[in-house]
Amino acid sequence: MSLERDIDLLKSVPFFDGIPAEPLKLLAFSADSREFADGRFLFSAGDPAEGGMIVVEGRVDLVDETRSPPKVLERLGPGALIGELALIVETTRPATAIAVGPARVLVVRRSLFRRMLGEYAEIAVTLRDRIAERLAALSPEIGRIRDVMEGGERR
Repeated sequence: MSLERDIDLLKSVPFFDGIPAEPLKLLAFSADSREFADGRFLFSAGDPAEGGMIVVEGRVDLVDETRSPPKVLERLGPGALIGELALIVETTRPATAIAVGPARVLVVRRSLFRRMLGEYAEIAVTLRDRIAERLAALSPEIGRIRDVMEGGERR
């Protein structure tokens, strides 16, 4: 895939919405392209996450392997970002990712993402605001889950 097509793909990822072409060019040029055959694991739950992955081609299933049988939590296609939190902080993978058919992903290491934020400080502000909005939207849902769990504990 050409650098231009990778940049266009990054532009389509909601997390990168509004980021100018130059920083996206840095990400696309410096990201690692990896190909996976059908059924191959991209990573397993609990693995350290060194950054995010963008699905370029094919499909990837996020699977909860603690269930019997394992449960597909989500099927992701081109343009999906896996592990956006791992772009910013050290974390582990909460689920296993498995290629469904041949798949190609771009791996954006946290160190690369942080370098981009250092070189383009205005992007850090944009992303901080975006993340804050998403957390604010999640807050009522987290409160409802807490209420249900506390109510269940009282019984």
